[in-house]
Amino acid sequence: MPVSTTDDSPANNASREAVIAHYRARHTARGDLFGEQPFANYGYWVEPNQSIEGAAEALTRLVASTAQMGPSSHVLDVGCGYGAGPVVFARSHKPQSVIGIDVTDVRIETGRDYVAQCGFADSIRLQLGDATALDFADGSFNTVVSVECAFHFDTRATFLAEAFRVLTPGGRLAMTDMIPKRGVDPRSYMRGNRALLSGQYLDMPVNAYDADAYSRILRDIGFEEVRVESILEQTRIPFISALRRYAEQAEGERRAALEGVCGRLQFYVDAGEDYVLVSARKPATA
Repeated sequence: MPVSTTDDSPANNASREAVIAHYRARHTARGDLFGEQPFANYGYWVEPNQSIEGAAEALTRLVASTAQMGPSSHVLDVGCGYGAGPVVFARSHKPQSVIGIDVTDVRIETGRDYVAQCGFADSIRLQLGDATALDFADGSFNTVVSVECAFHFDTRATFLAEAFRVLTPGGRLAMTDMIPKRGVDPRSYMRGNRALLSGQYLDMPVNAYDADAYSRILRDIGFEEVRVESILEQTRIPFISALRRYAEQAEGERRAALEGVCGRLQFYVDAGEDYVLVSARKPATA
């Protein structure tokens, strides 16, 4: 979840090193926001009285269901973070195997411990990896998922082509992502601002295109059954409200920091950044 503060520097493409530095810095500032599960997403808010942790798990389940994950699935989770998603997949959809990759070393190291504690060391493997240069043979997986991180990839289109390559014919891709709404100039919110906690530039203008362009890229790569659907009203908007309530329970600098995050997230929503559920299928004859 990119969080920025005002800065006068021009917009820059986020480098791989900047993304790593950002998430290393966030590692020590997580607190108990997501309860016992090490999530890092906005959640899917469709039930009354959901907790932040419960909504984050619901979003993970939504991605798994969208990918039609099941007992025959061999899953690649790109941007797996601390392994919370793979563990939810294993518990709820029982795939044959899950490999999770992430560029941030502390997330992989911590995630391996979490996976082992949950009893899935035999079926879930977490490892360092680059979304735009997947270190797997063609047709290695029948399911590729990515939750809330493809906006960081340099570039997203490169990742989508790699996902197509490593999928088996008939395999499915499911993601959540952030893009500008149709008709919104991304420069209205991509101003070269530095991210909170890390001071890194995370803007990625090359990935700032709307749902129509997103769909076209997927189809040009060769995907079919393409869908790019806004779920903003069930994700970022209720998350902001929940985070405000959480912030009210904090004190001092942490409360001020959380309130700042809420304000920045609201800025993105007001400026026209959308939150989408993406799905596509590699043709069975590919």
